Formats: sequence, structure tokens, C-alpha cells
Amino acid sequence: MHPLLKSGRRLALYLSCWVAIAVLFAYVYPATVVGQPVRDSVLVPGTLQWLAYLVPPFVFYAFVCLSAWHLCRATPLGETALHRVLFRHVAASVLASALWATAWDAWFRILSGYMDGRQSLIVFTAVLRVLPLIFAVGVLLFWLSSMFHYLLIAFERSREAEKRQLGLEVMAREAELKALRAQIDPHFLFNSLNSISALTATSAEGARRMCLRLAEFFRSSVRLGAEDWISLDEEIEMVRQYLDIEKVRCGDRLRVEVRIGEGCGSCRIPPLILQPLVENAVRHGIQSMVEGGWVRVSAVCGAGRLTLAVENPFDPEAVRDAGAGVGLDNIRRRLRALFGAEGETGVSKSVNRFQVEIRIPCSEEKETTDR
Repeated sequence: MHPLLKSGRRLALYLSCWVAIAVLFAYVYPATVVGQPVRDSVLVPGTLQWLAYLVPPFVFYAFVCLSAWHLCRATPLGETALHRVLFRHVAASVLASALWATAWDAWFRILSGYMDGRQSLIVFTAVLRVLPLIFAVGVLLFWLSSMFHYLLIAFERSREAEKRQLGLEVMAREAELKALRAQIDPHFLFNSLNSISALTATSAEGARRMCLRLAEFFRSSVRLGAEDWISLDEEIEMVRQYLDIEKVRCGDRLRVEVRIGEGCGSCRIPPLILQPLVENAVRHGIQSMVEGGWVRVSAVCGAGRLTLAVENPFDPEAVRDAGAGVGLDNIRRRLRALFGAEGETGVSKSVNRFQVEIRIPCSEEKETTDR
């Protein structure tokens, strides 16, 4: 379907251009085609009358020139030999202009039936006199229409290419997000199984409790991890379940503090954003300290922004684990893919304290990963 016919606004703008040409023609027409002896006669129609006579043929030809769209699509520039393009457009313009000249003749024959005899003779004679000129103008207007349609086709193709590019970018981003989220569960499961294996040698009951809580955690993570967005309250609940698992292994060495600001629990966030950070805090912080320590999780929201922080102490003399930083890098890449420049990750480190801070837009209605 012709793109101008898809939109009433576009079609109205297109027809208004043709009406403007008709207005110009109505102004020039009487002065050029009516003979000098009768030019000042009261029988000669005025400019407004000529406008009423000329607008219908021009509107008719406007729709005829829409056929140039199909011709331009059938003979794309750069893909069709130049002589074929010229031949087809010359032939089409001659046919279209001949149709227009015929329409002029038929239209003024109809009008002459409603005019005074002498006035009818003046008007009809004037039309017959300029039919060759009308034919030539019709050819020129059809060529102009063809150039306009080539520009329109180029614009439409550019928009389609842009849409395809955006679609490919969205698909690539979704694939990246799925791959990043898929890295989290195996990483956590590997660490949890190692912990259970260690407990079986020291506390069979502790290993049993850890297995049960691990199953509960994975039940929640599978349910919520399949969602694109979850509430902060749901994410915090998964963090608590994970910390309960770690408390079985660490005992009193692990202390937990969770502070959620008022109104922050309903903010929608990507699932499994905090859990890898808390896991790193336990694995690379608390486990490296003989006396243990605390893990503090906090959330503050305001002015459309949500700030999440995970803080923990660490032993500066402990040997750094080869796997350290994997979870943090995963979070950075996910936030970059989801929020662009609006997703910020900051890390602060003192002598014996480590903190990761996440700043993202706070929204209570997120349904898709597209922004």
C-alpha cells in the first residue's frame, strides 16, 4: 500500500501541495490563454472561478501521480540500468499526461453545459488552445512526482533499516542478559555444594539443614529468576534465604544487618542483582576472617533513584581468591545492558572494609527489559 494512503495527515499534506499548484495555475492561466480582445470581457471567468474549474483536474492528477510509487519501486535507482529507468519514466509520464489532458477536455466539456453560450465558447476555446501546454506540464509534474517518490522510498528504507538494527540490538541485549543470568546459578550452586561437602565431615545435621534451605532457595530463585523484573522485597527475601544457608556453615561468625528505606520495597529491579554481591561478601570477606564479621545490606530511594549497598569487612592480608570479581563484573554488565548510563556501580575500599553500591532508576512498573 502507498505510504501516503496509510496516513490521512500525509495524504492531506500531499493534496494541499497540488492545490497550491492549482492556485498558481488559476492566477496565471487567464492572463496567458485568453485572447486580448476578450480578456477584459465580463464573460471571462475571474480568478476564483478559474480556481473552481482547475482544482478538480489537479486533484485528479495528484492521484494519478501516486502511481509513480509503484514505478519507482519496480525500477530502483542503482539497481536498474539508467536507460531502462529513463525509458520507463518517459513512457509512464507520457501516458499519465495524456490521461490528464483527456480529463481536462472531458471536465471542461461538462462545465460548458452549465455556462452561458458565449462564456462557454470562450472557456472551452481557451482550454483547447493550451492542451499541448497542459500535456507538457503534466509530463514535468509526473517527473517531479517520480523524484519525490524516490526520496520517499529512500526514507522508508532508511526507517526500515533502523528498525531492523534496533531489533537486532534488542535481541543481542536480551541474549546477553540471559547469558549473564545463566552464569549466576552454576556459580552459586558450585559454592554451595562445596560447603555441603565440607559440612558432611563435621556436621551431618548441618549439611542436612543446608540441603533443605538450598532447595528452598533454588525454588524461589527459579520462580523469580524467570521474571524480567521483581520487587526489591522479593530480592531481599532471596538474600535472606541465601544468608540462612551460609549461617548453617558459618554459625555465629556470620552476622547480618538489612536496612530497607521506607517505600523502597516496591521498587522493581532485575532479579538476582543483590545475591551475587552478598555471596561475594561472605565468600571473600567473612570466610577470610577467623572471628567472622557482619554483612550489611541497605537500600535508599528518592527522586526516582534507588541506591543499593552491600558492605562487609575483610582481611587485607588474606590471599585473594582467583574467582573474586566475577559476580561484580556480571552485575556491571547487566546494569549496563538494562539501564545504560543510568545504571551505576561504585566500589569503595578502605583498610578493612569493602562496599559495593548500585544506583538505578526506581520504578514500580517494569514489565520488560526494553527501555
